[in-house]
Amino acid sequence: MVIALEVIYGHHSMTIVASVKVRDGLILGTDSMTQISQNTPEGPQFLKAYSNARKLFQIKDRPIGVACYGLGNVGQRSIEGVVLDFCSSQPVGRLKVGEVAQGLYEFVTPLYEGAFESVETEGRPPLGFYIAGYSHREPFPEEFEFLLPRDTAPFAPRPAQVFGASWRGIDIAFTRLYKGFDPRLIERLTEAGIGEEDQKKIFDGLETPVVYDGMPVQDAVNFCEYILETTIGYTTFHAGVPGCGYPLQVATILADIGFTWVARPEPRIMHTL
Repeated sequence: MVIALEVIYGHHSMTIVASVKVRDGLILGTDSMTQISQNTPEGPQFLKAYSNARKLFQIKDRPIGVACYGLGNVGQRSIEGVVLDFCSSQPVGRLKVGEVAQGLYEFVTPLYEGAFESVETEGRPPLGFYIAGYSHREPFPEEFEFLLPRDTAPFAPRPAQVFGASWRGIDIAFTRLYKGFDPRLIERLTEAGIGEEDQKKIFDGLETPVVYDGMPVQDAVNFCEYILETTIGYTTFHAGVPGCGYPLQVATILADIGFTWVARPEPRIMHTL
């Protein structure tokens, strides 16, 4: 997660966020890595990595969760603090997932823009949110997301009745595995004069066939873990500072049970004498 530029130290954690949606529920997961950097005239200087940043949250006691990636703090407030402030401001009663996503967008955007008002839009660090869960009386979970400064409103990555998986943040590793090619290849092919239709022919048949319709919830949990661990492994051995790391944060959101933690790091004593 990344910091506001006027503060000496910053939190950076591009993160891997994963969502797996099946007929009987939805799984949200993230890693826990965060990095601290110092802003210098030459750019951010890495100082330290920590492995226990909170990036996955339940919206009050509702069957709705939000996963965060990118920027780790806005001004002096951590993203954790910002999300918890938003949760405490939520009205009593049932809300639709889309309404929560819109409310979070309207809550976060002024804070973000205020922190970076002196920075050109293209130079602002990314801050993303993936909001998912059940709206009242709806049979299937819904997903919404937005990425600042790119988006002007939340949007749904897929219709409510369509099942599948999404991964955000450091997405190259799993995209290469799942889609069968590095996403950066599209830009290179375009620059080489290969058109969109020819690109589709080249990539046709490379994507991993996964059957989400009918996938049991436990298998969806396993698939979410697979996305997270693949990315953590990639960034662990990739040259440079790791962008992702353990422990995992994973929750199921089911129609009958609601939001339930599968893996939730808790404060603890690591060593005893």
